[in-house]
Amino acid sequence: MKKRKLLIDSEISESIFKDEKTKINKIDGEWYFEIGREVTSDLAEAVTLMMRLYDSKDEIWNLEIKTKSESITPEKCLFWLTGGKNEWSSCENYIINWSKCHLDFQEEFGILIINIVKRSKNLGDIRKHFLKYLNLAILYDFALSKGFIN
Repeated sequence: MKKRKLLIDSEISESIFKDEKTKINKIDGEWYFEIGREVTSDLAEAVTLMMRLYDSKDEIWNLEIKTKSESITPEKCLFWLTGGKNEWSSCENYIINWSKCHLDFQEEFGILIINIVKRSKNLGDIRKHFLKYLNLAILYDFALSKGFIN
């Protein structure tokens, strides 16, 4: 993680966006997101992390997507959409841990995540579609049907 942080702050990177909560840099055509304490190059994961920090009217959502969608790992995005570190470390709502159910979530929603990213023009499009097609009610209904929650 430290190497990546050094890479983001290096002179070879191009700053795309920066405020007190988030830094987005471009290195060799790839976007790197530093959101709070998390660092990722996964666009879908970055959007889910930013959804917790930014209002729908914030300027960050207007950023046009100019990065590859091949580096999307749906499991990362789904981890945060289903509750993130707090939920999966405490398992307050789930009766099974993430390592035992992540493949089921990925199988059900993985292609949807990739398609949302591919079809989106800006970060706000991804956010809007995540809220519509991958909201907590939908994810909880799926978890209920699989017996992951009571």
